[in-house]
Amino acid sequence: MSKTHKQTETDTQLSASIMKHRLKGIMILDLAGKIKVVNEAFSKITGYSDEEVLGKMPTFLYSGRQGEHFYKKMWHQLSVDGEWQGEIWNRRKNGTIYPEWISISGIPSEAGEIIHFVAIFSDITERKLSEERLVYLAHHDILTDLPNHRLLKERLIQSIKQAERKQQKLAILSIDLDHFKEVNEAFGRTVGDELLITIASRLKSTVRDSDTISRLSGDTFAILLAESSEIEHTATIAQKILHLLSTPITLDGHRPIIITGSIGVSLYPEDGTDSKSLFTHAEQAMTRVKNQGRNGYKFYSEEIGARSLERIELKMAIRRALERDEFELYYQPKLDLKTGEVTGLESLIRWRHPKKGLILPADFIPMAEETNLIIPIGEWGLRVACEQSRRWRDKGLPPLRIAVNFSARQFQQENLVENVCTVLQETNLEPAALELEITESIAMDQVDKGIKTMNKLNALGVRLAIDDFGIGYSSLGYLRQFPVHTLKVDQSFVKNLPQNKDDAAITAAIIAMGHNLNLEVIAEGVETKSELTFLQAHDCDGVQGFYFSQPLPAEQLETFLKRGTYKNLLKK
Repeated sequence: MSKTHKQTETDTQLSASIMKHRLKGIMILDLAGKIKVVNEAFSKITGYSDEEVLGKMPTFLYSGRQGEHFYKKMWHQLSVDGEWQGEIWNRRKNGTIYPEWISISGIPSEAGEIIHFVAIFSDITERKLSEERLVYLAHHDILTDLPNHRLLKERLIQSIKQAERKQQKLAILSIDLDHFKEVNEAFGRTVGDELLITIASRLKSTVRDSDTISRLSGDTFAILLAESSEIEHTATIAQKILHLLSTPITLDGHRPIIITGSIGVSLYPEDGTDSKSLFTHAEQAMTRVKNQGRNGYKFYSEEIGARSLERIELKMAIRRALERDEFELYYQPKLDLKTGEVTGLESLIRWRHPKKGLILPADFIPMAEETNLIIPIGEWGLRVACEQSRRWRDKGLPPLRIAVNFSARQFQQENLVENVCTVLQETNLEPAALELEITESIAMDQVDKGIKTMNKLNALGVRLAIDDFGIGYSSLGYLRQFPVHTLKVDQSFVKNLPQNKDDAAITAAIIAMGHNLNLEVIAEGVETKSELTFLQAHDCDGVQGFYFSQPLPAEQLETFLKRGTYKNLLKK
């Protein structure tokens, strides 16, 4: 029998064998890995006809889910053991990816040498879906489709590990519906179930995608707030939940149902560093709410609860202050150390609280920064300062440059330059009459972007000053790139002059460096004659501080400006 005849007979036998398998896909490969034969089930599963695949490598089936290393390892085992089986994700002709269970074995010749490989596979999509469904049901509540206690615990454990690694906080909220049993008794279990589904939907609207809402039991829910860095954020969520729960719910065929909730909150790491203690303490806090009349929330730590409430009230008060025009600008003069003349003014915000009186920035600006309220506050301050400068000029007062402090969030705004330009145009104030003060740390945050913004402001004609210089990075390399006109020596150095040798050396160095860079140097916070004398001796250009004047409201500043120079105060 010739070799060609033998090969034909072998192929015939292989084809006959393949035709017996109509449920499982089969393909036979030669030693080079090319497809020699496929059966009907192969075409049915993959979508490829035999004409499209014969003579090709099976790489056209690869889905990309398994990398090159996976296939190298598979072929290595085939070459060593002569067989391999496992799960592979392949791609059909229509592009869909599907899982299959495949067994690959070597087919030996009469001499015992492997001459072919046969791959037998089946589509296991339905089995995988069933497995996934079982896993899903094991981790979710059937009624509300929310994660159950098991899944919540798993996520909490992972969140604790992440919080520990990143030194972040997280919170657990234990939520119990008030008098839910009475709703069931009055309307029946079907209505009760519909109510729970509606409440679950409402709860979803209160949190981020990264948080987890869980139904623990009949009328008890829990929320994991992952990466919750601020206590007041947690308190705000609790308040939002209480509001949503108390909003009447109308179900088909029934009058509106009003239900409230009791919420207990525990925080990581303050109230516990493991899942059990955090759950327990949240439930204990919730029980305290129940015992004290329901329809409220409490932190496990009473001290934290009081502090969070105070901060929330402050945030709301700041928002109201904007709406009610309770903010004011005060102005502190800057004096030239050689002439004694007032050369400029720094605008400083104050809050005229209706009950607490005048509040200084340190007591509310940090909260405004955290809540982004600093943006509208900053825009208000810029406009009012420019309007006031315009009014003084119209009255014939000296055309003094007015300085406005910019916060980090303001400086990072994409439309910052456009906003400044608009305010200058609408107040009819020339750009050179405005100086914007930014801190050293703000300038160093996203340096390239900051330099672009400063260049645009400089091109506009606005002057720029680096405030609080010396307490941040103090990078001479970057300072040379900043298109600034003024350095302001931080008052923390000035207040110890001249007795503190380190502060004296730093202040002298800043003045010298500023002059070498052709910058004006202003010392802030000057309060004593000895501080003034030191600054004069080191040729500081200007000063501001209580030694000359505290910040004044606009009306009082007008009187101050009419006095003329203050050369007598500069006498050594």
